[in-house]
Amino acid sequence: MEGLLPPIEILRSVGLKVTKNREQVLHILLETDRPLNHHEIMEKLPKEQSWDRVTIYRALSDLEEKHILNTMLTGERVTYFELKEDLNSKKHHGHIVCDTCGRIECVEKLDNPFPKKLQGFKVQTMDITFHGICKECQD
Repeated sequence: MEGLLPPIEILRSVGLKVTKNREQVLHILLETDRPLNHHEIMEKLPKEQSWDRVTIYRALSDLEEKHILNTMLTGERVTYFELKEDLNSKKHHGHIVCDTCGRIECVEKLDNPFPKKLQGFKVQTMDITFHGICKECQD
């Protein structure tokens, strides 16, 4: 999380009220190295406090509406969330998706993923996703 804005500053910068739910969701996404679904986010919330799953859905929706989060829908219709590239440390990265279990991982180091045809074109976002079967599901 080094060099990244803290959750409170991110929320204020887009005009969202700072709530414990939004702050905790952002904190979790800042600390993780891959996209997470709602269930995984709920599991990472501090256990000493009770969390309403609908309120967490609402927090995720608010963050998406303010363009803080990217979302990815898997074949099993499960939505995964990650911070937009300008808010995380993973610039120009893609994803690998396991078509068996649905797990999503980030693929780092896509330094020059653009074909020559795009030279001179200012790319603002990209979406590269590889599909296959993860090592755990192959065993």
